[in-house]
Amino acid sequence: MAYKTILLCLTEIDRMTELLAAGRKLGVDHDAHVTGLYIIPGIQVYPNAGLAAVPDVYDGNRKHYLANKAEVKGKFEEAMKQDGLSYAFQEVDATTPLLSSSVVEQCRSADLVVISAVNPDESLGAEYDFVQRVVMAAGRPVLILPRTGSADLSYTEAIVGWDGGREAARAAFDAVPLLKKAKRVQLARVDEAPRGQLGGADIAEGLARHKIKVEILSVSSDGMNAGATLLRAANDQGAGLLVMGAYGHSRFTEFVFGGATRHVIHHLDRPVLMSH
Repeated sequence: MAYKTILLCLTEIDRMTELLAAGRKLGVDHDAHVTGLYIIPGIQVYPNAGLAAVPDVYDGNRKHYLANKAEVKGKFEEAMKQDGLSYAFQEVDATTPLLSSSVVEQCRSADLVVISAVNPDESLGAEYDFVQRVVMAAGRPVLILPRTGSADLSYTEAIVGWDGGREAARAAFDAVPLLKKAKRVQLARVDEAPRGQLGGADIAEGLARHKIKVEILSVSSDGMNAGATLLRAANDQGAGLLVMGAYGHSRFTEFVFGGATRHVIHHLDRPVLMSH
């Protein structure tokens, strides 16, 4: 198992420094090709609520990405050349205003998709639920960088969230190329019985066959949800990377009742690899 094609989504323009740093590190560490994906969204058309036959049209976001294209491309190519990486800048002129739709269309052939969390208070840029949409529909592991602060990608110490479910299993094995480079990997089980048949010892044995030594870490939620508990555990253990399954329950259920995935996406303070 190896990451040989990294899809780096250059959608958060003001987080370009962090995105490019992550792309360079992944490209070097895995001898991988890095594709810088830049989406120019389509115009947003709003049906007119009045009697006028002409709908309202908003093209501000499209103009925003058109105006920044040359600068983003230049920075991406300069960063990739510094390490002599194999790379390509891929520009997509989308027909839809949703950037996530175009990202999902392009990520099928990638081994790993890298995105940044979005600023919910910004009117320009990706849609507020961009991360959720990509994670749900990509069919590929998605590495999410935090929206603010340091987004340094370090997988020397890693925590894998484990509840025995399908999504957790997929995330654990999707993360194998990263975990093989870690000096310490902890399998974190929050204080509830696993949903699946595989216990922590079984999954640890499976990862050990990939030459990944895993420690079992039992953590108490102290009344918090699983997402908050995993983020706290990652902080307590000094883990630079959190690995977890995404949306073991439906997005509707998580929206109404809360959930681990939703909490982590809204509060992540370090890179998180998610698989659905």
